[in-house]
Amino acid sequence: MRTWWVAVVAAGALAGCGGGEVTTLQAGDNTFAGLDTTVVEEVLASRVAKERVAGDEPTVAAARYQGMVRNFIACRSALSSYREWVTTGIAPQLPAQPTPSYPAPTAVDMDRDIKAFQDDLASGDITLLRDALTNPTGCGNWIPATPGDQDGPTIADVVKGTTT
Repeated sequence: MRTWWVAVVAAGALAGCGGGEVTTLQAGDNTFAGLDTTVVEEVLASRVAKERVAGDEPTVAAARYQGMVRNFIACRSALSSYREWVTTGIAPQLPAQPTPSYPAPTAVDMDRDIKAFQDDLASGDITLLRDALTNPTGCGNWIPATPGDQDGPTIADVVKGTTT
């Protein structure tokens, strides 16, 4: 973990970043090693994600972007599990979630979120998962249901039945 932290600090210093928008992060950076490159690119291009890190120091922004990538993957996995549960009547398990090769210091927060989805699925009560995906402060309200479709329906929209 220390290597990742030093690399991000050094990259920020070399780029001359002090605050504001992080423009030095790219999908191939160590911050995202072990995560799906397509999802990384989607998050880096997301207007909402950029708003969430605006004004952050580079190291904080990098950690937050890493968390958002994991959030996109976990939330979409939970949506897929929800759809399967609705269709079959049987609660599936959450698909295996990727772990970054160099977890940010805040990675434990995302680990807890993933565990909460797993617990919702294991509960046998579909309303718990539905509530998590439609929670006004949760991932479902800002993550597009369809990868790359920033202007399309969110995961919460799909779960609420306002779109498919």
